[in-house]
Amino acid sequence: MINKIKTGIQGLDELLKGGIREKTSILVTGPPGTGKTILGLQFIIEGAKRGEAGIYITSEETAADLRLYAEVLDLGMKEYEKKGLITLMQQPLQPKKLMSIAAPLTLIKSKNVKRVVLDSVTLFEYMYGQADYRREVLNFVLKMKESDVTLITTAEKSIVDVDAIKYEPEDFLFEGMILLTKIRKSNSFENCIYVAKMRGQDHSKSIVPFKIGKGGIKVFPKQPPFSLIERDTQKFK
Repeated sequence: MINKIKTGIQGLDELLKGGIREKTSILVTGPPGTGKTILGLQFIIEGAKRGEAGIYITSEETAADLRLYAEVLDLGMKEYEKKGLITLMQQPLQPKKLMSIAAPLTLIKSKNVKRVVLDSVTLFEYMYGQADYRREVLNFVLKMKESDVTLITTAEKSIVDVDAIKYEPEDFLFEGMILLTKIRKSNSFENCIYVAKMRGQDHSKSIVPFKIGKGGIKVFPKQPPFSLIERDTQKFK
């Protein structure tokens, strides 16, 4: 039997046919400003709501930034951080020390951590040679798997056309991959999400729209791209 865990994102679990397979590694990728950090925060908060401890490792944002995002979107993170169910780890980048930003294994064990987010690995690519970068990312993923946690890692990727995505070798180090992007139609853009792969489980193959607002990300699994824009446009006619 496949054990799945909820992402906490309305509509995404429907695309995933019930959630993410437990103890897997998922890459969430896309252009800047598409909601990767918000998705990671919601994933950690959902675990806390279910009594699961989580660690959010940030290499680019500050812990204060993350708290502000959560407060503005009314995600309810503050109470779980106070209870010790959520740990925000602000780790500066250091050349040749990727594992120094990993959640310390002692903390994972002592808190019985079930969910980890690493946001993000993009800058490591500029600090390492390609071979070293991929080796260190693989090492990080394996360390998390050995610790029996479910891992979400974010990375930047330019996506002009979902049908013509250029996959990098490191993309295949992860068991799952979720793409967030903005699709343009005339002078309008719409946020869209696509589950590119999810090993060991069924999932939707559709590209669907999502919005970011109070409560975070909301996915519309039964709507085609631009249906939300067209619907909103009709309201003002």
